[in-house]
Order: sequence, then C-alpha cells, then structure tokens
Amino acid sequence: MAFFRPAHAGSATLLLSRDRFVAAQTLVAAYYAVLFFFAAGELFSWRDYLSSGGLAPRWPVFWLRFVDPKAGIAAILWLHLLGGILAVTLSRYRWARIVIFVSLLEHMALKFSFGAVNHGDHLGVLIGFVLIFLPAGWGARGEAGRKVRAATLLVFSGAQAMILLTYSMAGMWKAGGVLQQWIMGESFTYLHPAGLARQVAAKMIEDDSASVLGPWLVEHPWIGWLPGIAAIYLELFALWVVARPSLHRAWGLGLALLHLGTHLVMGIGFPQNTLWLALFLVLSPFRPSEPSWRQAAGDLPVLGAWLRR
Repeated sequence: MAFFRPAHAGSATLLLSRDRFVAAQTLVAAYYAVLFFFAAGELFSWRDYLSSGGLAPRWPVFWLRFVDPKAGIAAILWLHLLGGILAVTLSRYRWARIVIFVSLLEHMALKFSFGAVNHGDHLGVLIGFVLIFLPAGWGARGEAGRKVRAATLLVFSGAQAMILLTYSMAGMWKAGGVLQQWIMGESFTYLHPAGLARQVAAKMIEDDSASVLGPWLVEHPWIGWLPGIAAIYLELFALWVVARPSLHRAWGLGLALLHLGTHLVMGIGFPQNTLWLALFLVLSPFRPSEPSWRQAAGDLPVLGAWLRR
C-alpha cells in the first residue's frame, strides 16, 4: 500500500544495518534509564500516596477494592521502584520487561485513581508494552546476527508507530470535528482564521487561569491561524511518517514544538511526550545519515506529490 511504502533506502537495508541496530540499542537503553529516573523521583511522593483519601481505583488497579488500601498502594509503589531497578539492570530479559510494563501500568492507574486523568503519562506505558517484544540478544554488545538486528529494529519501528498512532488519532478527532461542523453549517473552529484564538480564550475562561502567550494570541488571532492548521496536519498524518525515515526527525521535532507551543498558549503540558519524541523520532536510527530536503519534501503527505511535480 502507498501509505506504508518503504523509504527510498528500502526496508531490508534499514533493518539489517549494524549502525542503525547499535543506535536503536542505545535509544532503548536510554528509555529504560529514564524509567529508572522517574521511579526514583517518585520516592518523594510515596508519603502523599499513602496518606491520600478519596481513592477511586481505575480498572488496572481494580483489585484495590478488595484489599487494605494502604497495603495495596504500598505494593504498587514498591513494584514501581522494582520496575525502575529492573529497567537498568535486567531489561535484556523479556520477563523483566513484562514486570516493567506492569509496574508502569499499575503506577499510572494508581496516580489517576484520585481524580482526573493526565494523558501525558500514557505514551511511556504504551512504549513499554511494545518493547516487551524485543528479541533475545537485543541488548548484547558486539556482533549480533541478522535475525536479531532485524527483529530489534522492527520492534523499534513498532514503538515509533505506537507513538505516531496516538497523534494521528488526535488529528482524526479534530478533522472529524471540522467535518461535523461543516455538515451542521457551523463555522470551522479549527480552520477559521480566529479558530485557535477562540479555543485559547475558551480554555482560559474554563480554567480561570492565564498562560504565558494566551492573552497575546487572543489579541492577535490571525497569528495563530496557520500554526493551528499546521498542528492538525502534523497530528493527522503522523502515522504516515513511520515508513518515511526522511521525515522522522522533522516530524518528531514538529510534534515536540507543538507541545511546547500548547503549553505556552493554553497551559497544557506534555513534557514526557517531548522526551519520547526526542528519543524515538528526532534521534531515530532510521533517519538518513545525510539529510536531503528534496527527499523529505517529496515524502510529505498530500503535499509531496505536488512538490515532486
């Protein structure tokens, strides 16, 4: 299918490259090192978790309803710390990666069992699930067989696809909103020249809070028109980028800047997402060793065919 057409270098060449395999090893190891950092940092929140009231368990921690809450919460916190330790010691073993994923899922569910859900934590858990399928020997230093190299890079590509799928889903939701408004004869919230400014103003009123650039953007609504359309474009076609390494770095950086901009104008931050985008896309092992703007422009979704002509 054209959507998943391999990049110009060919999928076989990319998946068997020793240099790209070593780069993927390093990036996956960095992911697990970050998990250890997060788990260690959560030690300072243990007392708050154990003393908090109003627990309403999410589905991954439904079992807390049937045990002593404090004992159950303590078990999740210890599991999370264990997962962090395993991440930097035994992540080469699949059973350890399963424990790490479960520890992330349980801790995230506990964290959001006291109120609203912050979706910024979800991506790290999803990546942990995909990396369970890394092959035996993925982390071994030195020579690795073709099968191990190909399987490792394929799983890494799967993690990239998981990340980008979440953004495409967000883009489809926005595109669906535009279509619904068109059918109902309403103004295009996302495409209107003042659409982004209107959303920022509504968010500021809803939260009764100010952002760094929000008031300025509301006063100059036209400035947000093209960036707003570009944000939808980046999200909607994110999954397109998986099979086009020439776009990995640009798309990863673009989505990271999208999060930074969203924080500045709306006060909505996804700092962990910017980290995962940097590791898995901006530093993608599949990106061309010598970037070509011509190739990248030709690979752009929708616009690429026109630019090639």
